[in-house]
Amino acid sequence: MKKRNLLFLSIFAIFSITVLSCEDLFGEEEDSAVDSIVCTGYNGPSNIDKQYDYQCQAAYAYKCNGETEALRKQCAYYKQLQQQLNLPDCNYCN
Repeated sequence: MKKRNLLFLSIFAIFSITVLSCEDLFGEEEDSAVDSIVCTGYNGPSNIDKQYDYQCQAAYAYKCNGETEALRKQCAYYKQLQQQLNLPDCNYCN
């Protein structure tokens, strides 16, 4: 009898977990760190290494999404790299 009850309880638990979504089990899903919109039309500096172009692309994405504090920090970092490595200007940091 105990084995039958345990088996029934196990099957019920597995069924319940598969039917319920994670949101039902753990509450509402947290908002993402940055609610991002798709930004198209990036026009970065020419003749720049991809590694540093990605830094300018990040500034573009922050600017497009209205993330002013993140944009400020990203542009400060890019300008530091620009001074050290003689990189071209990033139009999104002006």
